[in-house]
Amino acid sequence: MTEIPEHLLKRSRERRAALGLGGGDAGAGSGDEAAPAATPASSAPATTAAATPAPVAPAAPVEVKPEPPKPEPVYVQAARQRRRVPFWAMPVLAAVPLWGYVFFRTLDPQPVENDPLVLGEELYITCAGCHGGSGQGGSGPALADGAVLQTWEDYRDHMMWVRLGSQGWPAPTYGGNDTPTGEAGTMPAHPQLTDEELAQVVLYERQVLSDEDPADEEDLLAIASGEMTFEEAGLGPESEEAGVPEADLAGG
Repeated sequence: MTEIPEHLLKRSRERRAALGLGGGDAGAGSGDEAAPAATPASSAPATTAAATPAPVAPAAPVEVKPEPPKPEPVYVQAARQRRRVPFWAMPVLAAVPLWGYVFFRTLDPQPVENDPLVLGEELYITCAGCHGGSGQGGSGPALADGAVLQTWEDYRDHMMWVRLGSQGWPAPTYGGNDTPTGEAGTMPAHPQLTDEELAQVVLYERQVLSDEDPADEEDLLAIASGEMTFEEAGLGPESEEAGVPEADLAGG
């Protein structure tokens, strides 16, 4: 067996002493004593290595799947599919209310065929040549602005004057202001008019041309509507004073 040189053994002991493994000068006697001391030194690294925990492998990443999108409500889908109003139609839609208002305003109610005032206006056309289209007067006296009411306070006297005319009126004057019968020209007689027609033209002259309140002459409206006769209404006070016979109440 080869003998280990002393200087190597000394160096080994110093090295072990520096590492804290023991040995020192106790085993400096011989090389045989040094051999057992080397055994623990050789096993120390193994013990240290065994105590070192093995590195832990990192955990594999867990794949998180995104949640599926929630379906849109039915009303949202319907709104998306609904057709949009074209841009050019916006001005048209904005003008619809104005058009409707104008259209409504142009719709005048259709006149009733048997309206006494409408029928009276048609009959008055034959009188417009003398009294004016709106009753302003002409060759005959004016009827507008209350003039006819100042002359004939009672509608029955007015009706009798239209029926008889200035030549058939028995008195030299007529009306509430005692106007001479020939002062404003000749008033033609209208014996051909029925009681209804006579009342209709008088109703138009009094209510439309002279602005009389319709509530003041319900009987005149009744004659114009065929609900009463002139004979049933009787003579007016001026007609009686002038001496008009009651037989003239039945005409036409």
